[in-house]
Amino acid sequence: MKKRIKRLRGWLIGIVWVVLLAACQTSTPETAVPTPTPVQTAADEPVELVVWAEYFTQNAISTDPDGAGAYGRYLKEQFEKEHPGVTVRIEYHGWDTALQQNLFNALLAGTPPDIVVGENYFQLFAELGALVPLDNVMAEDVDNLIPGTYKAAEYEGHIYGLSAFTGVFGFERNCAVVEAAGLDCDNPPQTWDELLAEVQQITAVGNGEYYGYTLQGPGESSTIGGIFRVAAFLAQVDAPICRNNCTEPYFNNPQAIQVMEFIRELHRSAPPGLAFNPHEGQVYEQLFRGLSAYQIAGSWHPQWAKDIGCEDCRYSPIPVPENGRAASMVVGNVIYAVLQQSQHQDLAMEWVHFLVRDDVQDLVYPSLGRLPATRSALTRLRPMVTPAEQAFIDQLLETPNLEILPQWRKEPQLLWEIYNEMLAEILTTERPIIEIMDEAQAKAEEVLQ
Repeated sequence: MKKRIKRLRGWLIGIVWVVLLAACQTSTPETAVPTPTPVQTAADEPVELVVWAEYFTQNAISTDPDGAGAYGRYLKEQFEKEHPGVTVRIEYHGWDTALQQNLFNALLAGTPPDIVVGENYFQLFAELGALVPLDNVMAEDVDNLIPGTYKAAEYEGHIYGLSAFTGVFGFERNCAVVEAAGLDCDNPPQTWDELLAEVQQITAVGNGEYYGYTLQGPGESSTIGGIFRVAAFLAQVDAPICRNNCTEPYFNNPQAIQVMEFIRELHRSAPPGLAFNPHEGQVYEQLFRGLSAYQIAGSWHPQWAKDIGCEDCRYSPIPVPENGRAASMVVGNVIYAVLQQSQHQDLAMEWVHFLVRDDVQDLVYPSLGRLPATRSALTRLRPMVTPAEQAFIDQLLETPNLEILPQWRKEPQLLWEIYNEMLAEILTTERPIIEIMDEAQAKAEEVLQ
């Protein structure tokens, strides 16, 4: 059955290649950036611009019109106001693999949207020739954009998508637990060595009541959550798990050994069994409830911690290893791109440019509780939020290395399963790490063959 599914997927991608190549055969060569058609302020005849958006932008317009819906409603109404004769239709077609599959289906059926949303699959579609380069559209904004937020839509020197709003990983601590172990919560660990020493002390003092660290490992229902957090450590030592322009796995990168040794040690000071809880929310809520002291946190954690009842959760940059570098991962990063098959490319490119405008960016945090993706919006927002949110804003504004996960071209789900199996083996055995990594690489190469 699995072989039949793999053959079907290969057939589908092959057909999409044919469709896209046919649709794009008269397009500008890949080495050049096409000049967008000048945008008209009014359409000569009624035009419907179809936008595939993420869940909240689409659904909150009707379900939460005065909250999150204010963002989507403003997008639609303001764009239509500025472009008489244009009607914007915002739709939701899933996320992640479901969204990617729905886009493939729409391309095959000849019913694609004008604009598509996503987070981490754009390089594949750019490689297929399905997306329009936005280099000229973003030229006037490039200094205001944070490179990490559009890195997932960058392919062979061109930019194919811009971020409407974003997120980043930082470091979180529950001061009640830290101080109960006799440590100073005003001075969080700055290095891996300091972090490891503190989590071991906290675990020893906690004596089964609380632990030093929350580590998310492989989970049946979430294959990416734990990978994302490990990737933040990998970024700090510049140890990518991919090569050949990040299209192929490199699970046995020697530079990654120190990271795997580090997370193995952290796991010894984690609540027993918690790393393998399949519910990501339950994993990270343990810190809010006082069961653990430290963890890597997304920029949505401050509000989450308040909702659960953490009275003193604080935030800082992720500790860095000796001879390492400041780095983090962009996460929850919502990107919009224009399809080559769009019937209204000029308007579609104007829409993407519209999303990074100051007035739109300033709506992101008050409406959605997410972080804007431009320097100017983040700078304006910073004085108006708490130190918790400021810590994540500073991560976006100041961290020089903001990375993304690989975008596998072939068998992505199988490759991530192999990587998760590797992490599970590292956390649950004492086997030599390089031996485990080599086995995972061999499995990955076998899958690709």
